[in-house]
Amino acid sequence: INSTEGVLYAEIAALANDGASRYISLSDGSTNNRVYIGFDNISNTIESSLKSNGSTQFLASHIVADTTNYHKVAAKYKANDIALWIDGIEVATDTNSTMPIGLSILQFTSGASGAIFYGKTKALAVYKEALTDAQLQSLTTI
Repeated sequence: INSTEGVLYAEIAALANDGASRYISLSDGSTNNRVYIGFDNISNTIESSLKSNGSTQFLASHIVADTTNYHKVAAKYKANDIALWIDGIEVATDTNSTMPIGLSILQFTSGASGAIFYGKTKALAVYKEALTDAQLQSLTTI
């Protein structure tokens, strides 16, 4: 897993829209250095976050019609170039960010042991390089 740049992608659906947070993450085994995507505890909300050395560099959420339906979600991370793509649309960006350190673990949690991903997963991929906007649009379009 590349800590300098990459993409975390998943095609996911929640088992229920019940107010529970559920995430898939790349991390160093802690919540201090991580990139995650998943479902927030706010109804029908998909969220992504990036932390570097304990400091939140990016946090974005987007409301969808129904989290129990499948959604294609991609979080692109690269120094000063972070983006969240959902179902073919770039929904959030950040151009001022520091990258996490030591990403080495892919897990169905928030980066440590919390917010376990209870859901359905059709696809999961980690890209070692940041993809272009055209590639991310193609990857996430339903």
